[in-house]
Amino acid sequence: MSNKSKCRDTCRRILSTTETTLQSLLDDLEIGGCGPLLLQDFFWQCFFQSPETPTASVGGSIISRVGIDSAKWHCCQRANNPQCQRLCSKTFSKSWITYWKEFQTKCLTQLSEENLRNCIDEVDEPCELGCDGLSFCTNFNNRPTELFRSCTTQADDAARNDVSYWQMQNQFSLFGLNLPLKKSSSCTPSLWQAVACTLEIKPCSRHTHTTQICRSDCLDILSQCVDWTEMDLEHTADSICSGISPQNPLAPCISLQDFNTPSENVPQRIAAQVSSPCKGDPCEANEVCIVNNKCAHGTHCTPYRCELGCKLGNVSEYMVPHGTYVRIPIPNNPRGCLKICKCNRGRIEECQPLLCVSLTPCLLGSNQQPHGSSFEIDCNHCSCFAGEVICSKRQCETSALTGRNAAYTTLPCNCPPHFIPVCGSNGNSYPSACLAKCAMLSDSNIDLLPCQDPCKTQKCPIGYKCVPNPKVCLSLMHKPCTQFMCVDGATDCKGLPDDPVCDTDNKQYPNSCFLAHSNARLGYRGPCLRNCRSSGQVCGINGRTYSSECSAFADMVSVDYQGPCVAVGLISDSKTPRCPNVICKELSNPNCLGITPPGACCPICGGALRLLYSRKQIDRALYALQNQSTDSLTLNALLKSLERQIQVVQCTLRGYLTVELDIFVTVQSTEKNPTLVQLEACVREAEKLASLINLQSPRIASELSLSSLTSAKIVHTLDTSGFSPNSNVPSILLMFVTAIFALLAR
Repeated sequence: MSNKSKCRDTCRRILSTTETTLQSLLDDLEIGGCGPLLLQDFFWQCFFQSPETPTASVGGSIISRVGIDSAKWHCCQRANNPQCQRLCSKTFSKSWITYWKEFQTKCLTQLSEENLRNCIDEVDEPCELGCDGLSFCTNFNNRPTELFRSCTTQADDAARNDVSYWQMQNQFSLFGLNLPLKKSSSCTPSLWQAVACTLEIKPCSRHTHTTQICRSDCLDILSQCVDWTEMDLEHTADSICSGISPQNPLAPCISLQDFNTPSENVPQRIAAQVSSPCKGDPCEANEVCIVNNKCAHGTHCTPYRCELGCKLGNVSEYMVPHGTYVRIPIPNNPRGCLKICKCNRGRIEECQPLLCVSLTPCLLGSNQQPHGSSFEIDCNHCSCFAGEVICSKRQCETSALTGRNAAYTTLPCNCPPHFIPVCGSNGNSYPSACLAKCAMLSDSNIDLLPCQDPCKTQKCPIGYKCVPNPKVCLSLMHKPCTQFMCVDGATDCKGLPDDPVCDTDNKQYPNSCFLAHSNARLGYRGPCLRNCRSSGQVCGINGRTYSSECSAFADMVSVDYQGPCVAVGLISDSKTPRCPNVICKELSNPNCLGITPPGACCPICGGALRLLYSRKQIDRALYALQNQSTDSLTLNALLKSLERQIQVVQCTLRGYLTVELDIFVTVQSTEKNPTLVQLEACVREAEKLASLINLQSPRIASELSLSSLTSAKIVHTLDTSGFSPNSNVPSILLMFVTAIFALLAR
């Protein structure tokens, strides 16, 4: 049934093997010459049609547990039409063969289901930065800060084949329609090359990740190049473009003009400053590729690592690493109920149901806000999730009732800017008891001392040794939020999982057990870092004092300034110093996009986001996992899962829980002296994360550690007013830098 001889030979060899599983069979066929698994292809459909075949019966338990593709299954809630929602659920649960064609015809080709279509595309072909190595679509090369869904050699070959076919048949194929071409000087080969490459390479709009061609471009091409005398009267340029272009002229779209000429403004030497080593799937079929941004300083190491993972369904291309908890829809459940499962050495198992939640709107007085929406209440950013109104706790300068607030300090609850740090029972450090109480901690949940080594106050049983294991729990229901672990002195450390730690002498151990048995003191969790200072106290942007820069980076926290923390910064939306008694380090580029994090003293360069999350979602997951590890519901787990979405090796993600009850995340360059392109790439990666969260991509909704995120707000700015007395940047220079960024963004 395949038209590829190598694929047929591989198929015969595999099917002659008596012992095989459906998953291994599909993987072997994919790498054995049959190409990517596409269920719209009849060849691949054969392996799911007959439940009596041995392979299907072996895979049947996997399908019933995970579905055909549970990541795309999450998209079904995005359907506008109830019929499409039902067809989507049936298609991606276990009835692909029966419903795929109907689902594609009635739903995926409809303009009204654009959100559903984009969600499904985001699973297998996420929008990623950069495009290079193309031999036909060369106008798409060397664009390191633009987004593309399918910048691959396969897509490049497909575009070449498209153009050859159109020229040979003298017709243009678009979404199942064959459009006859007329001879016209305006229909040049370069134009059709741009069309074919745009359809195959799929550039994405910046904030919405849509791949729709601009309506004006579509109308121009079809009006000038199609011989309408040979077409049925039911089809016109306007009717066809209505199906592939946004109706709203202000909506984001892809302009063919941008790709009709070479990208001369971004030469190859600039594009080489940004690299994405996981492009091209360098790992094995059962492994997840994870960018290693510790290599960005020219160290001799592999810029990525491969970890054993699990596919979210028999035909899913989306994988999560070993140990990840995922959310999977429960089939035949009209309420959209979910279960939590764990990726365990390549298998999805240990499933247990979550409490079912109705995705109801939120009531705000006499008004309603739909589920999934974001909105503003006074100066606070808010979102609605399943009837829960989630808002930051920013102190507004004015009140609708009383006018200007005379006690306005910029800090939540108008707390005074006193720095008398306390430690919350959730493991988070707060600048003062006032701010801790404003964050809804009770007196019993506040230790009126800074967060310190938990092993100084906690005692382990005789024969055990205490090792610090600090974490920030995202819910006050997470009790106890244990900050240490007790290691049995009689344990054989070699039999424990690899979980490296670094001691205070910068020596690395395979896990905490080896550290404890060596009587060493913990410096920080994770491997020893090489591109940072390993001594000398620093203050993190979270207001917590760390023993070294390396210790802060290992905790995924940016450094605010050198030395111990001494102040809390007044909060603003600008990129300016906020503490008069603190000396801030000079920025690598004073005109970079960035911001001063809330409560911090010094500005930073990089893309910056404020994330809202649902505490009720965290509480529901805690209830479901009460007999298992709940570390996946900590701040560190959330940040690490978010960082996996960063594909540029020159960028790293850091963040903290703010006093305003949201999560501040920054994507910063790992280079000591980053170029403009590298700075821009990190900003674009941050904006990509914001889009994934706001669109509730399956890459967010599927993972338990990320599923509580409800909204992301971009907060980086180019404002440099008042940065320092010595950095008075002329406005002409600022305009020049802004023009460069705009040029790179084209």
